[in-house]
Amino acid sequence: DEWFRSVADKPAGLCRWVMAQLDKTRKLKPDGQKIPEYGLMPPGVQADWNAYAYYFYGNSYFRAGLEATGRALEAVGHPDGNKAMAAAVDLGGEVRRSFMQAQALAPVVPLANGTWVPYYPASTYTPGLMADYYPGQDGNRSWAYDVDLGPHHMVPLGSMPPDDPNVEWIMNHMEDVQFLSEGWGGYPADRNHADWFDMGGFAKVQPYYARNAEICALRDDVKPFVRSYFNTLASLIDGTCLSIFEHFSNFCYNKTHETGYFLHQSRTMLLTERGDELWLAPFVTDNWLKDGMKISVKNAPTFFGPVSYQIVSSVSAGRIDATIEPPTRSAPKAIVVRLRHPEGKSIKSVQVNGKEHRNFDNAGQTIRLLPLTTTIGIQVRY
Repeated sequence: DEWFRSVADKPAGLCRWVMAQLDKTRKLKPDGQKIPEYGLMPPGVQADWNAYAYYFYGNSYFRAGLEATGRALEAVGHPDGNKAMAAAVDLGGEVRRSFMQAQALAPVVPLANGTWVPYYPASTYTPGLMADYYPGQDGNRSWAYDVDLGPHHMVPLGSMPPDDPNVEWIMNHMEDVQFLSEGWGGYPADRNHADWFDMGGFAKVQPYYARNAEICALRDDVKPFVRSYFNTLASLIDGTCLSIFEHFSNFCYNKTHETGYFLHQSRTMLLTERGDELWLAPFVTDNWLKDGMKISVKNAPTFFGPVSYQIVSSVSAGRIDATIEPPTRSAPKAIVVRLRHPEGKSIKSVQVNGKEHRNFDNAGQTIRLLPLTTTIGIQVRY
């Protein structure tokens, strides 16, 4: 806190600059209605393409930045903290409004089951598929700006809640159509459709740009998260040294961005914060909990302080054991542990530190614990 308080004026100044840019688009039509880009950042570009537009992806990053910085400023009592937080709320609302206006003008699109759903435009003035507006541009990758850099980023960046009906439509269309369409290097459409389980679940230009796995996590969709996590990694891993490529076909090796998002997704698999709760092993594959296997996490940083835990599977004896060293810097409201039996068996009983514990959920395969400051021992019987 002391260090951040000493430098807080610098991020506060950046927030003021962002808010000043947002003021530039706050204009009304002659009838008093907001222009489509009202309250958004002035037009910008994304990735390698120089097409200036009011992208929902980029604006959502500014929204997330204002919120995170505002929260940090508030924590040290800086007067600009609440202003940045309020600006984040306003920007999120304008992003949703502009998105909905563009979506209302866009043709609906089909899913694999024959139903039709609203499309999800990437920017304010492209009410439809980006590839239709800019065919062949950016090395014939303009379609990827609906996918890899598409508006689904609004969800993990906080501009759209994960339970919004649009999220279901976006995720289903990306899975049914975008992820199986013609992609870069070794991912022709016919192969994708023929092997949809292994070839689906990840974007086909720069997979770690897309954040569909994180949306699965926010919606607590365990199996889709696990599939996307491993399919994405398998598509880009360098088998000779285990670094990660930017694109397919050995293109741009050991890319920092890709490595960072792999680590980010790995952290989400092993632990994540949900508001004032700490979740442990929320998306660990049940293949790692077969008999005799062990999962160990040591000194992992969280918002509440470092946490360590170990899970040992003895499913042949009908149990899984876990030991937790909880964070002590600030206590979460609850610690939630997910223990997925590799055969899908239901929990019969739970003991915590040798005492019966009834706060568990078989549907979610979770055990909910009140925070403790000492070691927590869990034994789950199946």
